[in-house]
Amino acid sequence: MNLNKIMQLLYNFILIRCYMSIIKKISNAESIIWIWKIDESLEKLIDLTNQTTDIKNEIKKKEFYASRILIEKMCKELNIKFNGIKKDDNGKPYLINSKYHISISHKFPYVTSIFDNKACGVDIERIDNKVRKIKSKFLTENEEKKIGDNLKKLVEYWSIKESTYKVEGKTIPLKKINVNQKSKSLYESFANGKNFKLSVLEIDNHILSYTT
Repeated sequence: MNLNKIMQLLYNFILIRCYMSIIKKISNAESIIWIWKIDESLEKLIDLTNQTTDIKNEIKKKEFYASRILIEKMCKELNIKFNGIKKDDNGKPYLINSKYHISISHKFPYVTSIFDNKACGVDIERIDNKVRKIKSKFLTENEEKKIGDNLKKLVEYWSIKESTYKVEGKTIPLKKINVNQKSKSLYESFANGKNFKLSVLEIDNHILSYTT
């Protein structure tokens, strides 16, 4: 490795330590979840990674770069060699040459990722009245009755179904994913004959859900 490459890697490492605002870290025996609030400019994010994208929208571009930077940072934390990220035939991201499973989600200004020893899913959604307009696309009639006018609960169900969808990594209508609340922050979901356990957490008017 030449000197210029070493200096660039060192520069990026210092920038990541100085600028990444990790607001939450969650871990258990098998998984780790990080949430980052993006305060950096697009130019600063580009400086933090060698990843590239053809995305034109500035917010979407920030989300892309931030998610890749977050993954690289988590790899360093877990002492995993980062060889890049690819997507499988279903669009599910995975780490190249790694035993770890990952999932990524973003809703500006937040980006989050989960690393796990098994297939996993994470999702973050804003608590926004706009979700009411699309609820018929992901809720069953029974779920609509159960939730009523509770906006936070509505977003929780949406996020849980999105996280479950990401675990499966297959095209499955969200209405086909059934959700059952076990306690205030613990849920179960059922899809394709499988059941999953998930946790939810509210962060700054956003709902984070992730498999456990």
